[in-house]
Amino acid sequence: MRINKFPLFLFLLAGISLSFWGCERDDICAEGTPTTPMLIIKFLDFDNTSEIKNPVELEVRAVGVENPFNFGTVTDSIMIPLRTNESITEYQLTINSDTTNDEVASNTDTISIQYTPEEEYVSSACGFRVTFQGLSNSPVEAGDDGTWIQDINVERLNVTDETTAHIFIFH
Repeated sequence: MRINKFPLFLFLLAGISLSFWGCERDDICAEGTPTTPMLIIKFLDFDNTSEIKNPVELEVRAVGVENPFNFGTVTDSIMIPLRTNESITEYQLTINSDTTNDEVASNTDTISIQYTPEEEYVSSACGFRVTFQGLSNSPVEAGDDGTWIQDINVERLNVTDETTAHIFIFH
């Protein structure tokens, strides 16, 4: 008895085609879909507030976390995440963090950022994203080495996107 392979091939092709047609648009999270935004901090000169001032050898570490963020060379701003399950995030910002440079001592300040996290449903494929409302900050906590951050200004109260800076740090 000889089996005709053509009907078997058509049956398999139809089954595969139907499995692709079964996908809904919401089953795949599109690349441009908004996700939980990061906080953008821009660094400016304290004496000339319209001038960008890059922090030298900046290291940023979340309080209670061992490893610092890796930014490479910081030009004028950084993007850091906020905690989505709490209403406060604290970071230690250290300038002159390169321990091989003995000429200038490192200097660490701690910043505390408060907000109200709000979950927003995106789709069944993407799930939820969190935005942060009512951004504020506490005064800078200086380390044993004094403060290098002179002032912090909240420029945008709500963190809903990553288009412009939310906080300015003057140093």
